Amino acid sequence: MERDERRAHILATAMAIIDDRGHSGLTMRGLARECGLSAPGLMHYFPDMPTLVVAVVAYREERDEELFQGIEPGPGTTRAILDAGIENIIARPKAAELFAIVEAQAIDPRHPGHEYFKQRADAIITEFAPIVGAEYAHPEELIRQLIAVADGLQLNWLRDPTAFDLLERWHAIADPLLAAAQRCETA
Repeated sequence: MERDERRAHILATAMAIIDDRGHSGLTMRGLARECGLSAPGLMHYFPDMPTLVVAVVAYREERDEELFQGIEPGPGTTRAILDAGIENIIARPKAAELFAIVEAQAIDPRHPGHEYFKQRADAIITEFAPIVGAEYAHPEELIRQLIAVADGLQLNWLRDPTAFDLLERWHAIADPLLAAAQRCETA
C-alpha cells in the first residue's frame, strides 16, 4: 500500500476497533496486528497512542463531514444541522466517548491534540457561520454557545446514557437558545 492509503487503513481499522470495543480496546500492538504490521511498523505512522487517537478523532470528524455536505442556508437549516450532530453522537457512542476523552486530555498544551482542538472550534465557526448567519444574528457567538452546550450535554449523556435522554435535553436547551438568538435579530 502507498503511505497515505496505509495510513487511512490504519485509521479506519482503529475506528472500527473503537466502535466495537470502545477506546480502551484500542492498543498499539493490537492495532498493528489487525493491520498486518509490526508494532514498530505502526509507530512509523503514529509514534505513540496520543498521536494515534488524535488522528482517529480527526478521521472521525472527516467521516462525519459527509453528514453536512451540500447544505444550503435557509429557514430551519441551522436546526437541522444541529439535530444531525446530536443524532450522530447518539448513533456512535463509542466514537463520542473517544472524542470527549481525547479532548479532555488535550487541555494539556503538551498533548499532541492541543492545537487540533483549539483550531477545531475556529474551523467549525468559519464553516457554519454563513449558514447560521442566514437565520440568526451574531452567528459566531451563537455557534460558540452551541458547541459548549453540545459538549456539556454529550459528557452528561456519556456518564449515564440510560438515565440521560440526550435528544430530549438537547431540544429543551436548543429551542430557547435559538429562539433568543432569533429575537436578537429582530430587536
